[in-house]
Amino acid sequence: MVRRFSFLVPLVCTILVRAIAFAAGFTETVPKGVFLFEETYNQARLEERFDNEGNEAPLIDPIERFEPGGSKQGDIIPDVKVRYDILINQLQYGILDNLTVAVGIPVVLNNTVKPDLGWVVGDYQWTLGRPYSEEDFWEWAESMGQPKPGNWSGNKGDLCDMVLGMRYRFSDHFGWFDRYSLACAVTVLGILPTGDAPDPEEIVAAGTTAWDLHFQGDVGVHLSVDEFFMKRKESRVTLGVDVFYEALLPHEYETPTGAKNPLLQNYRPYVGDTYTIDGGDFTGVSVQLDVVPWKGPAWATWLSKGSRERAAELPPLITLSFRYTYTHLGQSDWESNSAIWDWDREKLWRPGYKNIVQGRVLFSLLRIGVPLQPYVAYRTLTLIPGKNCRASNVLAIGASIPMKFW
Repeated sequence: MVRRFSFLVPLVCTILVRAIAFAAGFTETVPKGVFLFEETYNQARLEERFDNEGNEAPLIDPIERFEPGGSKQGDIIPDVKVRYDILINQLQYGILDNLTVAVGIPVVLNNTVKPDLGWVVGDYQWTLGRPYSEEDFWEWAESMGQPKPGNWSGNKGDLCDMVLGMRYRFSDHFGWFDRYSLACAVTVLGILPTGDAPDPEEIVAAGTTAWDLHFQGDVGVHLSVDEFFMKRKESRVTLGVDVFYEALLPHEYETPTGAKNPLLQNYRPYVGDTYTIDGGDFTGVSVQLDVVPWKGPAWATWLSKGSRERAAELPPLITLSFRYTYTHLGQSDWESNSAIWDWDREKLWRPGYKNIVQGRVLFSLLRIGVPLQPYVAYRTLTLIPGKNCRASNVLAIGASIPMKFW
């Protein structure tokens, strides 16, 4: 029974939350001396994945159960549903007009995993005079100290991995880019390991590390270009391209002992006290279109120091953003004392790809004298099929507030 149920263990959630989200456009930066505080509520739901053939599949495949050396008891049918509610606190600061540094602090508000285990009966059992029912099977398991896995909830108030970032728009030093209405920037990201791995003794549990959330690498670099279909400050349409590479570094994890689930997670005798996961790296490209349907009025307020001309240089009232991201996923590498155990997990994280579609509406109230920029965004992996990836959907609602103290 131990080996077949091992499929329940590597349950992680792909929510694709970017802990640092710079302003609209891939090359935009915060003005010199300005702080930009941003807070975003993200609700992520995950109920399916795309398998090695690119087809929709449950997060955990049906699990066949057999009598020792005998007939089929039945199939366990997991219908797993995962939900993350995460509050992301971000702070950006403009060191120069073209150089911004940022920190993102994601905190879990709520996290649940519902395995919803169903049952399909197997062969006739002469000892019972009928096939195993679901109740028969779990009564047999509980007689040996193994309870039926139920819903799990946790991580409330826990930190995820913090993210540090820096963006430098180097094209400002070359007049050629401005003449052709172009801007180029490099963005560097890295995490601080403040998140926690899932409890190794739980059957269905979720962690808060970059690997568990699978939203970005431990370190990464992005090279971006934006084309403005007028001068930068006057443009109503911006087309951007961003190419990136992000690496997941090896991390060591504690092997389950079976203390809570003796039949399902007693791995330590053959796996070892610890094991290592080197997640597959991310390589990809994003294409984004920003459209300004309405710039809005330019009022002479305290924010513009009583000048309508200065107000007209502030961001437009409404900006619509549409983004497509293709992410190639590299092969994961698990290392322990058991090559068979390693492969059982690696085959769930084979090379693949994600197709991410995102839309966002940003309202900037700076032009009318209110220092607030609320927005709503939706990101989905279910619209365009992927391969060997978890298909999550994320709703984000947030707002940013610019501040200047000197």
